[in-house]
Amino acid sequence: MSCCCRCYLLLLFALVVFLLLPPPGDSWCFTTTSSRQTVPFWSGTFQLTTTTTTTTTTTARQPFHQLSATKSSISNEQNNGSLSLVKEGPASVYDKTWESTYQRLVKYRNEYGHTRVPTSFNDGDNQPHLGRWVARQRCFKRKDPSYPKIRVEKLNSIGFAWTLDAKDCSRQSTTTASAGRLEKAWESTYQRLVKFRSEHGHTMVPYSFNDGHNQPHLGRWVARQRYRHTIKDQPYSKRRAEKLNSIGFVWTLDTKDRSQQSRDEDTWNKKVQRLKEYKQQHGHTNVPRRYNDGQSPHLGVWVAAQRKNYREYQNPNYNAGLMTKEREEILESLGFEWNPGKKDELEKTWMSHFDDMKKFVKKYNTTKIFQTVPKGYNCSIVATLIWADTQRKSYSQFMRNETSIITSRQIDLLNSIDFAWNLTNKTSHEKWIHEYFKLYWHHFQHNNTVISQSSGYNSDFVYWVEVQKRDYNAGKLAQGNIDLLNDLNFEWTPNPVATWEHMYEQLSQYYDRFGSTLINTNINKDLGTWTSELRILYSKGDMDPTWVAKLNHLEFDWKAEDVNWNAMCDRLVAYKKKHGTVCVPFACPDDPPLRNWIGNNRKAYKQILTDGADVVSVQNQSTVLQIAQEKATKMVPASIHAARLLKLLEIGFVWSAIDAQWQEMYDKLVAYKKSNGHTLVPRECLDHPGLGVWVITQRASAESMREDRISALDTIGFVWDPYEARWQEMFYKYCDLLMQAKNVSDSNDNTSGKDKELNRWIYSQRQSYKKGTLSNERISKLESTGFEWKIQNALP
Repeated sequence: MSCCCRCYLLLLFALVVFLLLPPPGDSWCFTTTSSRQTVPFWSGTFQLTTTTTTTTTTTARQPFHQLSATKSSISNEQNNGSLSLVKEGPASVYDKTWESTYQRLVKYRNEYGHTRVPTSFNDGDNQPHLGRWVARQRCFKRKDPSYPKIRVEKLNSIGFAWTLDAKDCSRQSTTTASAGRLEKAWESTYQRLVKFRSEHGHTMVPYSFNDGHNQPHLGRWVARQRYRHTIKDQPYSKRRAEKLNSIGFVWTLDTKDRSQQSRDEDTWNKKVQRLKEYKQQHGHTNVPRRYNDGQSPHLGVWVAAQRKNYREYQNPNYNAGLMTKEREEILESLGFEWNPGKKDELEKTWMSHFDDMKKFVKKYNTTKIFQTVPKGYNCSIVATLIWADTQRKSYSQFMRNETSIITSRQIDLLNSIDFAWNLTNKTSHEKWIHEYFKLYWHHFQHNNTVISQSSGYNSDFVYWVEVQKRDYNAGKLAQGNIDLLNDLNFEWTPNPVATWEHMYEQLSQYYDRFGSTLINTNINKDLGTWTSELRILYSKGDMDPTWVAKLNHLEFDWKAEDVNWNAMCDRLVAYKKKHGTVCVPFACPDDPPLRNWIGNNRKAYKQILTDGADVVSVQNQSTVLQIAQEKATKMVPASIHAARLLKLLEIGFVWSAIDAQWQEMYDKLVAYKKSNGHTLVPRECLDHPGLGVWVITQRASAESMREDRISALDTIGFVWDPYEARWQEMFYKYCDLLMQAKNVSDSNDNTSGKDKELNRWIYSQRQSYKKGTLSNERISKLESTGFEWKIQNALP
């Protein structure tokens, strides 16, 4: 029984070996250990192994390039000393793997322009490094004659390098990190080229151009890109070429391009203009290298570059074109110094301006000048004032520990003359100087000191000039001020003082227009001051009774408070009396200052511009006082605010600007209906700009409109239905046609192409009547005009 079992097991073992044994030419791989037994079987061999280690031997070996590339294998390993067999996978699997890696090589070649892949190169895929695969292909081709011909042809088609010289081997040894650093350096220089293009408008960088970076010159890098692009056996990186093409890179240069490459006159001239402005401010062109005028590149850096380019220009072999004879002449015409003694020259210039400032302080007794120098003025005092402003800015930078052109020594010198580093806290003398320099600029331009409102000056300045004349004649003007005004040949004779009757006549005209004797001094300085003086005389009992009677005839307010504000409020009351509304349009021809006053009050009392505005009323005193208390200040106490609020409430002041705009357009619609008999405003209405669009907007927002607005529009017969509105519009247009023609006939209700739109409407009315779809109301309206339903010559 045991013998039979043994025979049965031997036969079973032989059958298994027979089934697993490959045909001749195939091979087996076995995992072996220290004990090994070789068993011959037919044409092949295999080994029985006891698996304790992982050393592998093969018999009937295949070419290494096939074996090493196999990805699919059959493995059976046991740790108990059993048989372990490893068989090669199907050839089709290997072909697929090879093709996949080949495509990775094609991608590398398209990006880098060659197939000399470094051995350690890793393209990021979760596969063996591409560099090692390339090295194996070279090894297989060299050692194995059976290397597939089709693969050789595919690799040759992309210019595969089968052999490497010493230079290539050196390149191939470059690590992935090194390649990354080179790519990063290329990208960095490319960004410098992008910046050059944005500044100069082209990529034709001169060969010797240096953009200030601590790197190789940009011009040489650009030249290398052009040269590498021309090498045929080393194709230029497609990715890099696309990036350069995206910014309009010029790969070849003709004679015209080389000439243009050397200069960008427009950009250069703009920088020259900045240099001219610097000279106007500082009196020289010796710009410090660290000077920053807020533009790029900094003016100081650009000036230094011009001097460098000029030194290269003196070289007989100079050929970059960054400096030309024309540019040299332009700069020299500005007094440009090619080799200035920097520190000495700048110090000399600064001290010259400092001496001028000392003279200025001695004459005007201040360094605070608030008046901005008008454009077009060119005199020594202008340069001094601009220089002083520059010192303040430089001092501010110095105190913030920023780069500044001012030094500690210069700060000490300026402090020695009480130089004002800021322009706040004006004294009375400084305020006087501020007005004086307004007169100074006027005299400089017109050579006189005649000042009037008709010449464009505000009433405050006109009044100041007259005060100088009055104070001088009264002996109240300081001698220093007299001397300064005499320098301008000031005319000391005051303007003829207006008589009492003349001022009364002006007040009477004002009263007739606005119904008030309160004058806002910001609008009429003379009349406002005169009425204030009248109240003072009246309070002292020094006024002629005749004058009192005449002023009482104008209902003169002898005890007026908050005059300027109440004067404007009275003007609003006069506007309401005339126009029936307090919604003053933005462009108010009757009273332009009134519109600004209304806006200021809306801002001042913005708390009541909310939904709670409706509960604020004359009767609700507690709410009014609460708002007044919140707005109270030292200048305007709560009692004044309360009085203002109550007065505005009494006249129905519109707190919302949106409501005011709506009311303004509504008033225009009322006026339109009054003159046209309907509210069907065309979209383009020349007499009332914007009214047509506003009407369309009201129809579109009918569902969400407030009830009070709907009621107001209904009161004037507003047409809400746009289709009905369109029909009504065309009907009135037809009526206008009848008024012109006086009768209805074939020749007049067909306008012969002059108004095709109206012709179509007339035709559609007849068609609707014929079909029975025209409403009785419309039929009645048309027949009331004598409309004929059957016309032989009607439009087809």
